[in-house]
Order: sequence, then structure tokens, then C-alpha cells
Amino acid sequence: MSLTYRLVRYCLAIPLLAALPLAQADTHESPSTAVQSLWSGEQVSIGVLSSNLVQQVSRDGTEYRSEVKNAPSYVETAGEAAWIAVGRKRFNAVATPWGNFPRLAMRSARLLEMNLPKKRYQVLAGSGAGLFSVGDWQRYGFLYVIDASRASAPVYYPLYTEANLAEHALGRLPDSPVLDYARLVPASRSEAGEVDAYEVSLYALGRKGVERVFREGAPLAYLLKYQDGAWIIDRVKRTPVTTARDEEHRAFTTPLRPALFSVKENGQQ
Repeated sequence: MSLTYRLVRYCLAIPLLAALPLAQADTHESPSTAVQSLWSGEQVSIGVLSSNLVQQVSRDGTEYRSEVKNAPSYVETAGEAAWIAVGRKRFNAVATPWGNFPRLAMRSARLLEMNLPKKRYQVLAGSGAGLFSVGDWQRYGFLYVIDASRASAPVYYPLYTEANLAEHALGRLPDSPVLDYARLVPASRSEAGEVDAYEVSLYALGRKGVERVFREGAPLAYLLKYQDGAWIIDRVKRTPVTTARDEEHRAFTTPLRPALFSVKENGQQ
């Protein structure tokens, strides 16, 4: 092969290489598809066990349960209290590490099953009742995840979702032995008041609770932003809005403080 021929081939290849998308960024039609792109190609088995929980009233409160044996049920008691019941164990469904959750809107609640090779999870999923059933509040969803791999020792994870993600906030990262969770925190809003960027932090559902996922010594995180009619997701080194919220022990519903961080003014994190 002559030197001239090799140079011609090299020059023709340059435009093709320039047209390839950047490896660290990806574009999607919605926040849901963007988050799902983070999960491993090894699919998590997902099934709907029940979409019609039966109401049962007693002196202890109102219980919503499925016909599935040993499945978790949802119990409403006096005031605004609610519990997840698994056998004889009860877990608080309102007071959580993320702030107080509302009661579930039981008409739309579903009982799901999510399986990994060595793990079995049952998930009560639904939207919130009251304030969370109107307006912008409807973007929130709630997941009550039970690691039922050991029937005698269930592990409970109360989780919330943003951007109408529902169960798509759950998946499996490459080489992960457990179910993982993508937590979205609003990072900026458009002039119309709509969220146009989220910080995305990844967590593993470990035996001791929800644990941050680390890669190369740093928390695994992304920035998901709406740009030119599409949602773009990209790896980042820092999540300043999420960090500030957690350090101040602020609830998941706390509005963004514009002075803290602006994606439009500071795209590099």
C-alpha cells in the first residue's frame, strides 16, 4: 500500500470520526429512558403481582393486601400514620431518611416483583394521596422495596422517585449483586418554572440500607438536562445540590435554591 493511498484513507476517515457521538454523553427522549440507559444489559426480571389491593378494615386500622402469599401489605392507622407489614414485622411508611412520605393513593398502587439471579424483591409502588395527587406534585412516586431473599429477615427500603420515573428508578448496574436505585434531585428550572435539569445519584440496596455507589473512589453520579428538545445524560464528579440538601437534612420536597447552583451558568461540576 502506497503512502499516498494511506493518506487518502486517513483523510476520508476524519469526518466520520468527528460525526460519532461523545462516549460520555447520551441523548434520550425522556428522563425515564435516560435513567434506564444506566442499567446493565442483564435485564432484571419484573412482574406485576397485583394491581388491585383489597381493603380490609379492623380496629387496628385499614389494611390493603393482595392475594399473594407472604407479600407485603399497606396499613393505614390513626392520624396520617402508615406502615408496611411483612409477616409480623412493621416498617414505617411515612417517616423515612428522605423526609416524610405521604400516604399512597391505593387505587393506583401496584405490587411488583423484581428478581436478580440471587435476589428476590417485592415492591409496593404508587403515587401519593392528597397534595401529591394534584399539579406538579404528581411528578413524585413512591416505592416501598422489600428484599425478600430471606423470608425470616426482610430488608426494607422506602424510596421516592422524580419525573414520573416510577419503578424505572430501579435497575441493576453492571456487575452489581443487588438492586440499584437512581435518585433524581432537581438542579435547575426553566423560565416557565419546569425542572430542566436533575442531578442523578446512584445507590445500592445493601444489607445495611441504601448505600452510595462508588467508582474509582468517587460517588457514581450524572447530570440529566433538557437541551435542544432532548434529555442529555452525562457523568459528573460532583452533585452540589444533592450534597447541600443532604448536609442540611432537607426533605426531598424542599424547593431548589436558585443561588446555590445553576446548570445554565455552570455546566461544569
